[in-house]
Amino acid sequence: MLAVMAREIRLLPRRPALAGLVIVLPLIMLLVLGGIFRAGIPTGMAVAVIDLDRSDLSRAVTRMLDAAPELTVTHRASDLSEARSLIVSGAVRGAVLMPPDLERDITRGARPEIVTFYDNQHMSAGSLVARGARNAIDTALAGLRLSVRQGQGEAPVQAMVALQPIPMQAHALFNPAFDYVHFLLAALIPTVLQIIAAAATAYAVSLDFGPGRHPRVLMRMGGGILPAMLGKILPYTVIFLLILGLSDVALYGWLAVPLRGSLWLMALGAVLFVLASQMIGALAFVLTRDMGRAASMIALITAPAFGFMGLGFPREAMSTLAQAWGAAIPGTWYVQLRIDQSLRATPLDISAMSVLWLAVIAGVLAALILAQLSRLARQEAAP
Repeated sequence: MLAVMAREIRLLPRRPALAGLVIVLPLIMLLVLGGIFRAGIPTGMAVAVIDLDRSDLSRAVTRMLDAAPELTVTHRASDLSEARSLIVSGAVRGAVLMPPDLERDITRGARPEIVTFYDNQHMSAGSLVARGARNAIDTALAGLRLSVRQGQGEAPVQAMVALQPIPMQAHALFNPAFDYVHFLLAALIPTVLQIIAAAATAYAVSLDFGPGRHPRVLMRMGGGILPAMLGKILPYTVIFLLILGLSDVALYGWLAVPLRGSLWLMALGAVLFVLASQMIGALAFVLTRDMGRAASMIALITAPAFGFMGLGFPREAMSTLAQAWGAAIPGTWYVQLRIDQSLRATPLDISAMSVLWLAVIAGVLAALILAQLSRLARQEAAP
């Protein structure tokens, strides 16, 4: 096996396409994703204001909207039609309508409506606009409502109770700042690396086990199918682990993502995750014996994997088929392990299940690869 590994390391610099796939592309991926999500928290979503009241109160609400970290008031629309055109064109992400006589109605104790329109097709931007507008409007109106009630003869405590009869407290756990580095970047890096590791391994295996190649030489050098295959893929395993480790240094060091759990458990999970991802690529090739079809199979399995991980849409709400598909993808368990051990400090006995599933996936895929290679070897040996 060591002889095969040494051979593979010597041949890697002579294969520019493979070196680019294994080293250059993952590093570019790290730089691009890090650059995209470096800000962490999206701010300054453009909104339009439709001020039909033009009072001191409506101007105060506009100032509060512009001061909210999520929002920037970039347009003053004259009516809803103009605001709709701005949203459809993408010039703004939302619009806030303040009706006529807003200040007068609130002063009289009426309940006028301030309406927020936002584009929720782009869910992240739409949610930011809705949350920022709601907080800014509530802040701007709370003091006025309290003053109105006190002016009507209510005691301060009674006025507060009337405005909020049942106080509510909401606490966001583990990512209270809604930081996209914690939420998306920590999951996207393994997801993309899973695709690259599978594709690179398939290509590396095709160079020795493809049609017209002579895998028997490699098997004799390694002393069997298993050591030959291990010697073939382990150099790339080390490279991908170094790249994953580099991304973790950036995440937990430069970008200050909390690391509250077991580093050793995460390291074990990383090894199994990379091996399982490589096994997807190797199995895809030995089943098809064609790099084009293997690449298509890898893309079918790994490209949509992020949607099955339960980050954007909870897995328990998915169909049984979708849950099973997600459970069969290594990235699902590795991302869960990373989140559990970095942000949530999940007990080890719970996170150990993710590691166990990664080991099962890697073991099953490895067994299928060896069975297929043995079958191919018997076919070639048959007269």
